[in-house]
Amino acid sequence: GEPRIDASMASSRWALPLLVGALALALTLCDPTSLHPLLRLARLGVPGDESVDSFDVHYKEVLGNKQHTSGDAGVASSFYNLATEFYEYGWGDSFHFGWRKRGEPHLVSIQNAQAHLASKLGVGDMDRVLDMGCGIGGPLRGVVRATGANVTGLTINAHQVRRAEQITAKLTPYMRARCHFSLQDYLNVDSSIEEGVYDAAFYMESSLHCENRTKTFLEAFRLLRPGGRLVALEYVTLDAWNSSDATHAELMRMHLHGNGAARTPTVEEALAMVRAAGFVVTEHYDYMSVGQRLYGADEFPWWGDLQFSEQGLLPTLLPAHPWVRKGLHYVLSALSAVGAVPADVAKAAALMDMGGAGLSGL
Repeated sequence: GEPRIDASMASSRWALPLLVGALALALTLCDPTSLHPLLRLARLGVPGDESVDSFDVHYKEVLGNKQHTSGDAGVASSFYNLATEFYEYGWGDSFHFGWRKRGEPHLVSIQNAQAHLASKLGVGDMDRVLDMGCGIGGPLRGVVRATGANVTGLTINAHQVRRAEQITAKLTPYMRARCHFSLQDYLNVDSSIEEGVYDAAFYMESSLHCENRTKTFLEAFRLLRPGGRLVALEYVTLDAWNSSDATHAELMRMHLHGNGAARTPTVEEALAMVRAAGFVVTEHYDYMSVGQRLYGADEFPWWGDLQFSEQGLLPTLLPAHPWVRKGLHYVLSALSAVGAVPADVAKAAALMDMGGAGLSGL
């Protein structure tokens, strides 16, 4: 008799290749700048053809709160090739934490932190401000909206400059005239950034990538006018940190590796680095305590969006939920196995999950 084809077997055999082919065609036809960050990764791969395996080498010998042995600038640039699209997908265009009341959305945390930053900068319309480590410009644009200042963002990563400019290009003429981005190493800013003229400078959780923060604070001091103001919202270890505690040490290792960070200083060490650059410290405090003062027991913790204990089965920020972070890695690994996405995209998802778990656990 004539050969028979089992239709169910044929459809299951061809469904995935057809789906992958259709997705590939759609991604090819789309403008990549308009795509969801994960689809950009699927189409274009990791920016700069960055290798997760090569990045991991920097942290091979790092245990606990120890410094990697590579150059800070190179490690930071490599890390943000791997992380930027995932951060935008999972967190939005502002790569920092904040505080809010329970029941409020994640964006409120971001807005509260940026409003607090803007109030501390003490700047007004068209005052000149530097964002030292600007990412894709979320905090920079927040400061412009709040103050009208003319802000220049510096980042070590070329992809971040391009993405920041793409986002800003869609804004109003008012915003575009006040938002600027420059490819710079904030440890060694070149002469295209004018010296001694800026009214204020800020770090929005960005100095964590250099072990000796004095180096970048010296650059900020050089670029500020006399009497200019520095606001640094940064990671430090508090008194409860115990380097002899195995759990603390492992969480810190995960944080440093998964966030491309240098060794985390104590409060006293961090203040000494600011003073060594020539600044007079007028105030310092745990800025996450602002949320505790405002909301008391109703405060949603800064790390809550990353932890199951706070998100539970009703996620406050779905992409950041630990189950979703882990699930994304498995899905991307499966797609990588059939050639639908580059292998380093899946590996980078695992790196991001490590960073989130380490930081929220600390």
